[in-house]
Amino acid sequence: YRDTIRQMGRDGWLAVGWPKEHGGQGYGPTEQFIFFEEANIAGAPLPFVTISTVGPALMAHGTELQKAKFLPGIAAGEIIFAIGYSEPDAGSDLAVLKTTARLQGDEFVVNGTKLWTSGAESADYIWLAARTDPERPRHKGVSILILDTAAEGFTTTVIPTTSNPTAATYYDNVQVPRDMLVGELHGGWKLITAQLNHERLGLGAWSDKVAGLFRKVFMWAREADEQGVRATDKAWVRAGLAQCYARLEAMRLINLRIAADLERERMDVALASTTKVYGSESAIEILRLLSNIVGANGLIQGGSAASLLQGELEYEVRASVTLTFGGGTNEIQRELIAQFGLGMPRTQR
Repeated sequence: YRDTIRQMGRDGWLAVGWPKEHGGQGYGPTEQFIFFEEANIAGAPLPFVTISTVGPALMAHGTELQKAKFLPGIAAGEIIFAIGYSEPDAGSDLAVLKTTARLQGDEFVVNGTKLWTSGAESADYIWLAARTDPERPRHKGVSILILDTAAEGFTTTVIPTTSNPTAATYYDNVQVPRDMLVGELHGGWKLITAQLNHERLGLGAWSDKVAGLFRKVFMWAREADEQGVRATDKAWVRAGLAQCYARLEAMRLINLRIAADLERERMDVALASTTKVYGSESAIEILRLLSNIVGANGLIQGGSAASLLQGELEYEVRASVTLTFGGGTNEIQRELIAQFGLGMPRTQR
């Protein structure tokens, strides 16, 4: 995993859409999207959160020291971040988070627990949301810190899931230098919302991963079996493949629309949420259709002689469900679409 990412970094692909002064190739969001699309179709590993959410946040809000310390390493594939937001009692409502960071001299002392810190077991740093002033209103006392996973007092436990494993992370008097505060002290909420919007775009675009499977199933369906019969001879198979193709093309157009907006330095909250909802639910529907076409052998785990597609379809069917709640549940996204896209009142809780 890390070797492949480093190789892509050395070849200049990871941050193709970043400015050259930060280690990129000087292209834009459209080229970055094209690279992610092709990498997903090929099944290549991607540190998406690091490249597309942490990196841009550092460019916009980081100090010169932070930019110099992290951005070239991220572009080279040498530095990977995990996001430390959710907690046992703070999931969809992050504003109630309880992890604390007390400023003592030139250091913050962090204590608390985070859940669903995906990738923490192999990350170099945690992009951490912590409460730096418990006396302020809940949205106004939160800050973003960059925490080194090699720091004393930081531990992690892997949590197996039906998708990739995630992790719980624990902070026991972990010391974080004050110069690792990103943005303003107590002003982290706007960084959280901006980062989550970028993450939602990525989760929506993750349907690119099923595009590779669609191509494989399409090629399989066109091959004649030992009786000379092809799956595509059946009308319902052709209809299912057509539905998959239509959804994939629609998702691609949405992604290109977003890339065009980012070229103009615009971020539409409603569109970010729309992308996440449509992309994640389309991925699930496409995988359902492909599973019906391939049949039972497509749902046998990889490694079995009876499995088709080396078990890829079986794995993605399991993994795709997590797309609906990563970066904020799809139910929350629908509320944001109603509020920011349709001008409807904010949901009261």
